[in-house]
Amino acid sequence: MFNIFKKKPAKSPAQKIEDIIDILERGGVIRGTQIPVQTKASQAGRQVSASDHLYFAVRSVAADGRQHVMQYAFVDDRGNVALSAFVRSASPAALFGGSAAEDVSVDPMEESEFAALAMRLCRGATLVAFHRVLQSGLLPPAAVKSAAGVECVWRRFQAVARRKGIRLSRHEPLALNDCLQKLGMPLLQTDDAAMRALAIRNLWRRLDTIE
Repeated sequence: MFNIFKKKPAKSPAQKIEDIIDILERGGVIRGTQIPVQTKASQAGRQVSASDHLYFAVRSVAADGRQHVMQYAFVDDRGNVALSAFVRSASPAALFGGSAAEDVSVDPMEESEFAALAMRLCRGATLVAFHRVLQSGLLPPAAVKSAAGVECVWRRFQAVARRKGIRLSRHEPLALNDCLQKLGMPLLQTDDAAMRALAIRNLWRRLDTIE
């Protein structure tokens, strides 16, 4: 008995990257390492310009003797999660945020694959992070170079707080939840990078209404 159903040949990493880039350019959403069957696309597809903001967060998820995994997440001005990916890093040490003991439910993508995606996604956009220098230092250098610039919501909040008379502690570091609490906004309840990027976007937009 012959099997008349032919299995589709597996795509190469380069083909997968091109497929993902095509989805992103049409306003689609990518989660993890697999291309979704359905994407949440906007009517007019995402057009990147120097005035666009792309809010991002990076955290260390897992590290052991074999691999170190990072989670990268990017959110656009409309509040859509443009990309949330777990990436295998060459560094054996935990770098920033998250828990080294956390389980990763998806197979991490390789650094080279993610670097190509990040460079295309960040091209022409203004990146926004909480702690600009530290967070942008965790991105692929080509992605940062392709961006129009990098802004820091932490510094912006401090500047607004001084002008508006919002009291800040001089002895304790200012965390993201501290900023949200000072403005009466919902606190972040998870370490997930996508949720953190969304909170950064919400804080930035709130500061737009205060200044």
